Amino acid sequence: MRRAPLFRACTVLAVASTTLLAIVGTTLPAWADVPITAVPPAEYRAPAALRAAPARMALTAASPARWVVLPEPSPDERAALRARNASHAARNGRMTKSSLAVGFPRTVPASMQTQPLSSLPWVTLADGARAAKIDVVSPGAAAVRVALELNGTAAGVTLRFTGNGERAQPLGPMTAADVAADTARFGLSWSPVLEGDTATIEFRIEADAAIPDASLAIARVSHQVVAPAALRALDPRTVQDIGLAASCEIDVACVTPQSPAFANAAKATVEIEFTQEDGFTHLCTATLVNDSVASNTPYLFTASHCINSSLAARTLNAYWFFDAVQCGSRAVPPYVQQTGGAALLARSPDWDWALVRLNAPPPAGVRFSAWRAEPVPPFAPVTVFHHPQADLKKWTAGTTQGYQSYTDGTSFALVSNDEGITEPGSSGAGLLTFFAGGGYYELRGGLWTGASFCQTPAGPDEYSRLDNMLPLTREYLTPNSPLPAGQAVAVEYYSRALDHYFITSIRREITGLDNGEHPGWERTGMRFVTYTGPGPGVFPVCRFYRTPGAGDSHFYSAIKAECDAILANPVLSAGWILESDNVFYIRQPDPVTGQCVAGTKPIWRFYNQRTINHRYTTEQAVRDRMRDDPLTWQPEGYPPDNITMCAPLGS
Repeated sequence: MRRAPLFRACTVLAVASTTLLAIVGTTLPAWADVPITAVPPAEYRAPAALRAAPARMALTAASPARWVVLPEPSPDERAALRARNASHAARNGRMTKSSLAVGFPRTVPASMQTQPLSSLPWVTLADGARAAKIDVVSPGAAAVRVALELNGTAAGVTLRFTGNGERAQPLGPMTAADVAADTARFGLSWSPVLEGDTATIEFRIEADAAIPDASLAIARVSHQVVAPAALRALDPRTVQDIGLAASCEIDVACVTPQSPAFANAAKATVEIEFTQEDGFTHLCTATLVNDSVASNTPYLFTASHCINSSLAARTLNAYWFFDAVQCGSRAVPPYVQQTGGAALLARSPDWDWALVRLNAPPPAGVRFSAWRAEPVPPFAPVTVFHHPQADLKKWTAGTTQGYQSYTDGTSFALVSNDEGITEPGSSGAGLLTFFAGGGYYELRGGLWTGASFCQTPAGPDEYSRLDNMLPLTREYLTPNSPLPAGQAVAVEYYSRALDHYFITSIRREITGLDNGEHPGWERTGMRFVTYTGPGPGVFPVCRFYRTPGAGDSHFYSAIKAECDAILANPVLSAGWILESDNVFYIRQPDPVTGQCVAGTKPIWRFYNQRTINHRYTTEQAVRDRMRDDPLTWQPEGYPPDNITMCAPLGS
């Protein structure tokens, strides 16, 4: 058994109480004139609806089914998964520990993709309702996800899912309307994670309803080489494909004695599984975080390299309480699989943080983590809970070593590990410090990359910064302590159909886009702070709209001469309509040096020559990808770096 380092509570007292403001920010969040930078933990209040009966399948394994059977995975398919889990180059050549890829995409043969609902083997149930099922097989899979497509309507149809694994549970229901909505948003709708190599999709319709004249398409399958129930008993092929948790990892159950603060912090940590745009399924670690009004909203904090799109968030499955039942036990714990996905709220590829909101309530017994959005002092003891290599929850302890700064302006907290290490799958795990004044652990950031191994456990590992995220996410985490007066956040959206980007800081437009009033637009997660009114050194931004016949796009500029030129040249600027001459306010770069002043960050503008669309970003990773594609993206802005505007950092 590992003994918990009890001295940590004493040594951190001086660190946690360095300023009165830090304590006031936690204990007196109602002070409107003091921005909230810390929030205490909270007990999660599970809704009564969670006590409802679990999903049940109407049909049995012996019931008639439509079968979709894929061939055995090829060596190339497995090799693609291994390549995904190889180390990736990071800043300054350092190798990054990425999210853990556990599933690879497989294309369903064209002859089996289209499944007319009316042609399925429907069975009449005892209550007069009818049910039919499709069984999708990917031989040898430990678990599968199925990509469904439904264009149009299938009124009255509900779907339930299960696998053929030993511990597979029925999941659902999901309406056909949900599948159709996902298809409209993303081009497909991924099923939950289903244990075993056979996914059963059951369709049910009430007795008085007609079977819709609609077809379901099964385009792809994500073949997983590991399933939650098998994580402690991996076969040699699986170990070859994804690896095995290192021998120096420490089960949370092996840390003793455990204070209530320690146990509660562990209950806020969850393993997340998600499928990205290319069909690969990954695992990371996330933390359930509290907000300043204890709203009981299930916000999850993780890494941007994990949840890198709205689709990845929508496919999120959460595995709660995936902890060893006792120290050294290899038994499968009584974990809870939460489906329903999440909504992407915000992320930063440069600073590697992401915030999502779960679409369904977590199970009873989880906890909201406290957090503190302030720089972490050097030599502070830290704790990390995480799921390396898709394994049971582990514990790592270390000490901060200051910050590692990079040429793109970012910086990450350096941690030297004293006990345990981190590995792929640990990505996004929360960096926790103990706040002696409150007697609880506080989230300070999430795992980005690392160099810790059993042979060299000290690493160091590097963690993102919550103090960088807070100004861009105050509307969620501190709704009673918003951005300073005169500032607002601009949110970026993307339309897959148009291949266009759009930004807005107008609340009604954000609400409308999020609610689907303008179908096809999804959040990218990227955002930046703007000004809402004039001030010293602040300029209005004009917004033009180009009508569909001329491009169906928007254009923004803080340069009055550009705005005036469009209005003065209707022939050269055909189709452009002025929507606002001050849609928001912003600072401009120095016209001589082309650089932004202190307290602001650059906004780059690129023109898509193929789709007649502009994109505005503060993320250097995004900027660099566009620069690498000059046939598509043309930079526009002040030389030498083509900066077009300067956004305030917020607070």
